[in-house]
Amino acid sequence: MKGNGVRVLKILGRDYSIRASASEDRVLQEAAALLQERLAENRQRFPSASKDDLLVLTALNLCVPLLQQGQQLREVEERLAASVEQITRQLQD
Repeated sequence: MKGNGVRVLKILGRDYSIRASASEDRVLQEAAALLQERLAENRQRFPSASKDDLLVLTALNLCVPLLQQGQQLREVEERLAASVEQITRQLQD
C-alpha cells in the first residue's frame, strides 16, 4: 500500500495512487474510509445510480457540512472581532 510516499486507495473497486507524506497517511486513510462509508450509504439510497453519479452525490453531501462549518467559523470570528473591539474601546475610556 505504501511506497515512496505514494498511497494506493481502492474506491468503488478502482485503485487511486495518491502522493502523501507519512504524517498525512492516517488522515488520508480516515478520509478514504469516510468516503467509502458515504458511498455505501448512497448506493443503498440510489441503487440505480452509476459510479460517477454516486461519487458526485457523495461529494456534494460531504461538501454541505464543510460549507456550514465555514459559515459558522466566519460568524464566530465576527463575534470575536466585535468583542475585541468592544473591550479595546472600554479599556481606552
